[in-house]
Amino acid sequence: MLSRLSKALIVMLPVIGLLLCTSSALAFGIGVAPGKMEFSLRPGDAEVQTLHVINQANQKSEFQVYVEGEDEEWFVITPGKFTLGAQETKSVEILVAPPLTTAPEEHDFSICVVSIPPNSDLSIGAGIKVPTHVQITELPVMAIQWWIASIVILAIVAVGLLVLWRRKARHV
Repeated sequence: MLSRLSKALIVMLPVIGLLLCTSSALAFGIGVAPGKMEFSLRPGDAEVQTLHVINQANQKSEFQVYVEGEDEEWFVITPGKFTLGAQETKSVEILVAPPLTTAPEEHDFSICVVSIPPNSDLSIGAGIKVPTHVQITELPVMAIQWWIASIVILAIVAVGLLVLWRRKARHV
C-alpha cells in the first residue's frame, strides 16, 4: 500500500507543480505588436517605429521596455517605464539613431518588454523579447561630397573673414 502511494506521489507532484507554474505564468500576460522590428537607415539618420504593448492580465501591471545588444546607445525608448490597467494598450516609440561614423553593416538587438505586477512580494514577472534587426546602409557618394563641399566652403569663409579682420586692424 505504501509503495503505491509513493508511486502515485512521484507521478502527481511534478504534474501539480507544472499546473501551478503554468497558472502563475498566465497571470502575467503580455502582448506586443509587431512581433519583430526592422530598421534600415544611413549613418547619422534616425528612424522611429511604434511598438504596441498590451497588458493581457486581469490586473494592473508595471512595464519596462529596454534594449539588449551591442550598441544600445543608438536607441531611445519613450516611455521606458509605465503602468497599464487590465487589458490596456500603450504605444511605445522606438527611435534608432546610429552615429555618422557607423560602418555599413547589419546589427541584431532585442527589445525587451517586462511586466511585474504591483505589490508582488517575489518580484516575479514575465517578459517578451522582440527581435530587432537594424541595417546600416552606405552613405551615397553625393552625401559624402556634400559634407566635403560644406567643410571646404566653411574653411574658405573663415579664411576670408580672417583676412578682412586683419585688413581692418591695419587701417585702424
